[in-house]
Amino acid sequence: MSARTPTPLTVPHAATAQRPAWADLPAAVQDWTQDQLGARVVSAANELSGYTPGFAARLQLDDGRRVFAKIAGWGKEWLLESYANEALKRRTLPVAVPAPELIFDARSGIDGGDWQLLAFAEIDGRPPHRPWTDADLRVAVRAVETAAQALTPAPPGYAWEPLSEALGGLGPDKEQMITERFGDHVAELRDLIIALPQRCNGTTLVHCDLRDDNMIIGADGRAWIVDWNFPALGKPFVDLVTLLMSARGDGHDVDAILAASPVVTPQDKDAIDSLLADLALYYAIASTSPEPDGSPYLREHQRWSAVVVADWLAERRGWT
Repeated sequence: MSARTPTPLTVPHAATAQRPAWADLPAAVQDWTQDQLGARVVSAANELSGYTPGFAARLQLDDGRRVFAKIAGWGKEWLLESYANEALKRRTLPVAVPAPELIFDARSGIDGGDWQLLAFAEIDGRPPHRPWTDADLRVAVRAVETAAQALTPAPPGYAWEPLSEALGGLGPDKEQMITERFGDHVAELRDLIIALPQRCNGTTLVHCDLRDDNMIIGADGRAWIVDWNFPALGKPFVDLVTLLMSARGDGHDVDAILAASPVVTPQDKDAIDSLLADLALYYAIASTSPEPDGSPYLREHQRWSAVVVADWLAERRGWT
């Protein structure tokens, strides 16, 4: 699958997050968590991939069970709501979707602050290798295709929004970025963005944030999709395109993968270009924002992604 010159990765692989450890949780939160789990935590291994600052760790319990726990608190309201919504959305997913089981979630006020706990079945596995290997890419693509089939049509139980709502349309910030970075192709870029709702909205529930750090390659050889925070209604190819951005950056011939996939049709060419155009602008704009607390590599990841996606789009459109 490798056929291109890679764009050197500029963030540490599987070590992008700065998360609190188990020992950093207030004692009362530790006690509450263990009460909810029904066992004492004997060891905790932090998850170091990703770009959010919440607690996320593999917990070994004194009754022999292992779980993957996510905890939000510390007054971070946006993270509390994100985790709470993730639990609601995860419960709607059919069993055919390769996503870790949500065992339970709980919320409580502790010492004057709100705390949210999510407990998932632990998957014995690791993040995909970077640069992507052919073997990891094959099983990751298979998982995305399985999820697309299982999530068409989208499951009931949540008021899903269309993909175009999540991406935001053609606003002033995108107009400015088109002029700054794509001056020779302003009209074409605008047309691609304007056409996105018609081309990319659909009836499939798409993960909408599918990157290598949101996948696990299991010891059993299967791939699992995690962190279902932002699903939306789109066409079946959407998650495959977002996953393949990093593979493109690592030198793989991702257009050949798209051409061979059952979730992509020959009529999807311009739709994929509309999605890439919007993503290129999103990453370019987001990368200029201030560095967020607890995620020191997020902006650099976005800068890398902006370059990779713009290059991919330019090649597909025949731009010099």
